Amino acid sequence: MCTPKEILDRLSKTYSINPIDFVAYDVCARTKDVFKTFVATILSQNSTDRATYIAYNNLEREIGISVNSILSLSDDKLRSLIRNVGLANSKARYIKNVALFFKEHKNDIYSLSCEELRKIFTSIEGVGEKTADVVLVNCFKCRVFPIDTHIRRVVTRLGILGSNPKYNDISKFFTSNLDSEQLLQVHQLLIVHGRKTCTARKPLCESCVLNYCCGYFNRMGKS
Repeated sequence: MCTPKEILDRLSKTYSINPIDFVAYDVCARTKDVFKTFVATILSQNSTDRATYIAYNNLEREIGISVNSILSLSDDKLRSLIRNVGLANSKARYIKNVALFFKEHKNDIYSLSCEELRKIFTSIEGVGEKTADVVLVNCFKCRVFPIDTHIRRVVTRLGILGSNPKYNDISKFFTSNLDSEQLLQVHQLLIVHGRKTCTARKPLCESCVLNYCCGYFNRMGKS
């Protein structure tokens, strides 16, 4: 069975990380702004990085993304500026929910622990575990592990946590063995691996650096 450190080691020797391929990471690194990172993360839900950047830049260019500028924007205008990412109605509502939260609590969050932050962030309508974890690992360096469809697919195929691993099980598998910097790195590397090698259709199993410990590879009789 692959260990988290093996996965990190092998993938880090195979792929390089381009910051612009990870919108939340890029926004947080450039702006050091938690609210802007939340906006980028919500926009990226079920959307491509390219579409997310377009919507994010539309907002930045039109109003300059801030709590007050978002709250002063009409719902119709907000939806029109982010329509290209899909689910504009829901995402506009979620972004405003986060803006309302920050208007009331912005000065409070920096005194809270990662556990407390995660609890309060996920209490906001539209902020689920993954969205909260993306913000926490990128902006607060918390020991959390966001899981997207690529990561879930790779972990499921590896078979390290059974045939239908739950979010919390996957998260615990990595957070119990890696520090926050390593967690962010392996999070990004697994996404790249899922995009380039362990694809949803026609995965490139023969060239996969994890095939030696992959249940899917073994079941397909490729070992």
